[in-house]
Amino acid sequence: MDRLVEYITTCQYEQLPEKLILQAKFAILDTVGVAVAGWSEPAVQIVKRVYLSDDRPKKAALWGEHIFTDLEYAALINGTASHALDYDDVSPSILAHPSAPILAAVIPLAEHLQSAGKDVITAYAIGTEVMIKLGLHMGHKHYDLGWHATDTLGTIGVAAACSYLLKLNSDQTARAIGIACSMTGGLQKNFGTMTKPLHVGLASSHGLQAAWLAQHGLTANRDIFETRGFFFSFTGGQEHRDMKDEIEFGKPYSILETGLSIKKFPCCYLTHRIIQGALDIKSEVHLNLSDVLGVEIITPPAGLVALIHHHPITGLQGKFSAEYTVLAAIEDGYVGLSTFEDDQVQRAEIQQLLPHVKATEEEGEILLGHELEENPVRIRITTKNGLLEKTILLTPGSKDRPLSEEDLRLKWNDCIAHWSKQSGTDVSVSRYEKASNLFNNGLLIEEYNDFGRWLLELRELQQ
Repeated sequence: MDRLVEYITTCQYEQLPEKLILQAKFAILDTVGVAVAGWSEPAVQIVKRVYLSDDRPKKAALWGEHIFTDLEYAALINGTASHALDYDDVSPSILAHPSAPILAAVIPLAEHLQSAGKDVITAYAIGTEVMIKLGLHMGHKHYDLGWHATDTLGTIGVAAACSYLLKLNSDQTARAIGIACSMTGGLQKNFGTMTKPLHVGLASSHGLQAAWLAQHGLTANRDIFETRGFFFSFTGGQEHRDMKDEIEFGKPYSILETGLSIKKFPCCYLTHRIIQGALDIKSEVHLNLSDVLGVEIITPPAGLVALIHHHPITGLQGKFSAEYTVLAAIEDGYVGLSTFEDDQVQRAEIQQLLPHVKATEEEGEILLGHELEENPVRIRITTKNGLLEKTILLTPGSKDRPLSEEDLRLKWNDCIAHWSKQSGTDVSVSRYEKASNLFNNGLLIEEYNDFGRWLLELRELQQ
């Protein structure tokens, strides 16, 4: 704990690598973009109805409309929206989504505190570093037991980031981390339901609350990572090596070493190589779904752990279905936001072929998340004219196959256009220009003395 606390309380913007600063700015743009795009999703609307009825002082803005609410509620709602489309970035090394929970808390807190853009970037760097380093220390066992690491690890990362923004001292920061460890949760069993994006909102809100509570004197066990503590409880009783001797926070930054994958497709990350393989085959041979007799998908060990819906009937279930995503890619030649509307999943020609898609994992065991990325996915499509095969190693959007700045700009514009369509707002030339300017300004966030000014530009875009 001492090394963790020292890192959080002494980290400075000037110490951050330039590559990490740029990664943070892209993450802010991508996370806000996918949250705005997901604003009309039922999960977000339900959470809003429940939490916006409170009469407490309104201190922070929601990202998708002109409403202010309490900080914890803003974190909860913005966090849910960030993950509602499952379009937010991923840390493959820990099988978790780092930016959504951390930024959904950091941004409203920074707005309330009138923090500078450099402080937002530094808080993001701290939160992601803590989240990923702890996840790497735990290994894959944590995820394999059925925990949603975005919530369990994200809550702690959020608490670390918020402790930095609140300028907590060492004792307060240690208490914030200890409190956060008792507020974590999230089960993979809820993948494909509205509760999955709620996990992100809860991680954001709980991590922020942990920092607030610690600031106001709530106590917690400083030895939360030691014997029978957090690691033991979330790995099925495995004790871990002493964190003091094993973890060097920020030396180097894990997000740069292991990579942050910005999603190309709005669905579970484990489907992305499957989708890309099907798209590659279709582009090479002009394949149609009517030509397909069957599909075989072979992944590395644990490559299907989150893909729990084999015969989906809703868009949310389709996001966690190897069977549906491969067939949709073959049928449509693309996978986008419209792919996961309920009526698209329920297409008769796809439903009829679902039983003819066989997805299996290779034998073996994954100990660390990055081992998934180091082993390929294979697709075999049996057609009326023979067998088509493709091996896919690199995931689009990953460290070794990153999206370009132009790809990220196109995704941002697509998210804003989707928000406009869902909110009933015209996609005018003026709005498109404002969206483009907002993206450009997002790449200059470190120049903002008050990060809230950038959020004001977002609200002006939505008028």
